[in-house]
Amino acid sequence: MHAALSNPKWDFRTIGGIARETGLDEESVERLIGQHGSEVRQTLSRERQIIYTLRSRPKKLREILAEIHRFASKSF
Repeated sequence: MHAALSNPKWDFRTIGGIARETGLDEESVERLIGQHGSEVRQTLSRERQIIYTLRSRPKKLREILAEIHRFASKSF
């Protein structure tokens, strides 16, 4: 799974994309992500789908702006 998340072709991966690349079923991918949560971060795609990458990868501007937008849209 680490190789799928560090694949330079993709900045972020869906559960389905990781499953296809690794040959694992989606439930196994979800379980592995849960077990290695300290190494993985998640965000939402433009389509509002959860996508994943390694924490060790630098954040892209789009990801930072999405975090700011989520923070700003929370009601206090």
